[in-house]
Amino acid sequence: MTPFSTSAPGRLCLFGEHQDYLGLPVIAMAMNRRCHLRWVPRTDTRVEVTSEELGDVGGFDLAALNQGKAASPFEVVVAELMAESGGTPPGMDIHIRSDVPIQAGCSSSTALLTAWTAGWSKAMNVAHSIEQLVRRCHHAEVLAFDGAGGDMDHFACAHGGLHRFGAGVPEALGSLPGTFVLGDSGQPKDTQGHLARCKDARMPLMGQLDSPPIDWSETQRVLAEGTRVNRDLEAEWAAHMRSGLVDGATMGQALTRHHAVLRDVLGLSTARIEAMLDAALTAGAWGGKINGSGGGGCMFAHVPDQRVEPVIDAMLAAGAKGAWAVTMDEGVRHG
Repeated sequence: MTPFSTSAPGRLCLFGEHQDYLGLPVIAMAMNRRCHLRWVPRTDTRVEVTSEELGDVGGFDLAALNQGKAASPFEVVVAELMAESGGTPPGMDIHIRSDVPIQAGCSSSTALLTAWTAGWSKAMNVAHSIEQLVRRCHHAEVLAFDGAGGDMDHFACAHGGLHRFGAGVPEALGSLPGTFVLGDSGQPKDTQGHLARCKDARMPLMGQLDSPPIDWSETQRVLAEGTRVNRDLEAEWAAHMRSGLVDGATMGQALTRHHAVLRDVLGLSTARIEAMLDAALTAGAWGGKINGSGGGGCMFAHVPDQRVEPVIDAMLAAGAKGAWAVTMDEGVRHG
């Protein structure tokens, strides 16, 4: 086997944030900030992982890997593929280079896991459809460790493009006007904590979401109303995108309304993210929202093409650690 490369994109969640784990669909777009892995086969069974940003990440011995005691999603994937292929592949030196903001709500971990799974599948000659790759990654990252998240990230990183996920077969949607500007607040976030809190509070409400019983508390009613608003926004904008009739200014207002529920009902924004959003709107953005689990991390603005640079400058001045124009990109790939 000769050296090879794999990569997978980060993603923006346009509509349906915090609802894939409720069994509701989402609209997500893969972006051209990607996680790249370089694979160099070894002559032993060691796996050594390095990162351009973090240096020596660590490693393990394939010959000693125990499927029942895998310590991470990455080891889960390798152990399961070894069991399926019936052998031990050669060891690997794996180098990570990524420009997806880390632990910031852009699916950096899922992009890495998706590129990792594609690479080990190649090394062990295990064929995957995109759907099988999605399910393997979701199992390893969420189900194997009783995580609270859904599968939006895994679909988006594997499929690429702009899709509606969670309503049957993934539905490809058309291009959108304007440009998305991603901003990283630089604030750390508790991904699993926020996911579990928002999921646990709303799952019991889903069966009666459209007909709340009279004995629900005010808190339950507010949570139900917010969930309905964002559910209906996603359905409305899926229809707009399906028709190809998307007005940037109107979509921006809908994104901002979606964000208001995430902020006011689910408590997922921060003062810095609000400052970044306000600055983007003042500089000419159509609208925007937090991206990902919230409580820190990234937001994005939907911006007329001619206002991209002023919006980037305004977000940086408002405290963003970084801000970048992003475009739609393809999904997982070799090379």
